Amino acid sequence: MLDAFKPYLYEQFTQGQHNALHLYRQIRQQGYTGSSSTVGLYVHLLKRGITPPPPPRPIPAPRTAAALLLTRPDRLQPEQTLSLNDVQAACPHLTTTTQHIRAFAAMLTNLTGHHLPDWINTVRNDDLPHLRQFADGLRTDYNAVLAGLSTPWSSGQVEGQNTRAKLVKRIGYGRANFDLLRNASFCAPDNRHKISDRAR
Repeated sequence: MLDAFKPYLYEQFTQGQHNALHLYRQIRQQGYTGSSSTVGLYVHLLKRGITPPPPPRPIPAPRTAAALLLTRPDRLQPEQTLSLNDVQAACPHLTTTTQHIRAFAAMLTNLTGHHLPDWINTVRNDDLPHLRQFADGLRTDYNAVLAGLSTPWSSGQVEGQNTRAKLVKRIGYGRANFDLLRNASFCAPDNRHKISDRAR
């Protein structure tokens, strides 16, 4: 249970923090659910030089780091939280990016689109070119974005039907054109074997 937090504890220990209770409180805020006595035992072993230093956590791949940034903080596992902290410590720009992402996600979840102008202005004031480009893109269709962040209506049902139609087309491996799809959607069940033969 403590393994995921040992690199952090060892780093703090080498920087001069030897108070086990203080270290316990720090990792508890990061998601540690074990007891303080376990932390105390580990710190005691570090003081005596009995236990070797833990291996450093591997740096997450870019795709993994992006997934961590886009995941709600309360849904991250303790080890994922530590990995995200490592990524943010390695690149301070990602700390600011994370704040902007979570602010936008809050607007999307709580339908508080009236915060959108402030969000766009805040992003434009930071040195984040890619995120600034995204914010500028929102301005090109501002009314639609504002409506999407403010109203409970969604085009999810329409997009779902489009996705289903595309999936049926791909199942034909390029041999199912729109005419065949139209016939497959509306023909009687006893005629569908003819369409299947035509697809072959």
